Amino acid sequence: MRIALLGSKNFDSLEFHINDSLNFLGHDVFHIDIKDIIKIPYRFNYWATKFFPKYDISIFSKIADKIIDYKPDLVIATYRFTHPECIKKIKAYLPKTPIVHINPDQLTTLEHQQIFASPYDFYFTKDHYMVDFMRNKMNLNAFYLPEALNPRIHKPLDIDRRLVEEKVDTDVVAFGTMYPYRANMISGLVDAGIKVNLYGTPDKRFPRKEISDNFMNEFITGERKSEILYGSKIVFNNFHFAEIQSANVKFFEIYGIGGFQICDYKETLKEYSAVDIKDFTFNTIGEAVELIQHYLPLHELRHEMAKKQMEHFHKHHTYERRMQEMLNLI
Repeated sequence: MRIALLGSKNFDSLEFHINDSLNFLGHDVFHIDIKDIIKIPYRFNYWATKFFPKYDISIFSKIADKIIDYKPDLVIATYRFTHPECIKKIKAYLPKTPIVHINPDQLTTLEHQQIFASPYDFYFTKDHYMVDFMRNKMNLNAFYLPEALNPRIHKPLDIDRRLVEEKVDTDVVAFGTMYPYRANMISGLVDAGIKVNLYGTPDKRFPRKEISDNFMNEFITGERKSEILYGSKIVFNNFHFAEIQSANVKFFEIYGIGGFQICDYKETLKEYSAVDIKDFTFNTIGEAVELIQHYLPLHELRHEMAKKQMEHFHKHHTYERRMQEMLNLI
C-alpha cells in the first residue's frame, strides 16, 4: 500500500515509529514534515502559523500538493495544528483516499482544535474519554488506539542486568520535561530521602533547587535511553494530569526496554499489563514513596516482574500491531 504520512521526522517521535513500522510491514511510505516545506527553525515557523493565517494556509497547501502528487492509497496525519484547508484540499483531489488522524497525546495539546474542524475519515486516539466525546458528542468516526513501543529501538540491552545497574548506579530515574506538576511530585520523592536522577528538559521558567541538584543535564534517547532505563533500579513515571483514561508513551517504552517502573494508577492499565497493576501503581505521592522503598532492595523480584512485562509488551503492544489494527478498521 502507498501511504502518505504527515508529521515530524524527529528520531523517536510517534511519526518516526509509524514510518519505521509501516516500512517493516512492507508498505511504501512517503513521509513529509513541515520542515520539508519551509527551511526555518521549527519554533519560528510554529509561531508564524499562529499569527499569520494566510501563511499557515500557504504552508499546508504546499504540503497538500506534495501528498496529492504522491497519489497515496491512504493518508495519515499526526500534527494537531494541521490547517483544515490542507485536509479539505487532499480530499477534493483524492476523494477515494481515506485520510486518518492519529492523536498521540492527551487532551490539553489539541492546539486550536484544528482536528475537529478537519474532515478526516477516521480519528484514532489513545484515551477512552476522548473517544467517547469525539464519537458521542461530535459524531466523529473515532476509535481507540493506545500508544506502543518499537521493538527495534525500545529493547533491553544484551548485557547482564546487574552489570548495567552497577554502571548506571541509579536508585530511581525520571525523564522528560520537568514541568511544575511533574517537578512537584519528584520533589515529594526527594523530600522523603529518595535518591533520584533526572534526565530530559528542565523547566527554566520555574527553577527548583531539589530538581536542579538532581538533574543530569542530558536528554536521553536511543541506546542511551535503553541503558539508563534498563540499568536504573526503578523508573518513576508520573503521567500528565490530563491522561484521563490513558497511559503515556513512556509507559510502553519503559516496559519494552525492560525497565521496572512505578506509575499512576489508571484502570485502563489493566488492558495492557501482564502483572497486577496494583503491584506497580500509586494513587498518592505517599504511596509512590512506599512502593519505591519496598522494591529497592528486592532485586530479583524487580527483575522478574520487568522481564515478564517486557516479553508481554513486545508480543502485544508494538507499533506494528497498532498499525495493523488501524488498517483492519479502515
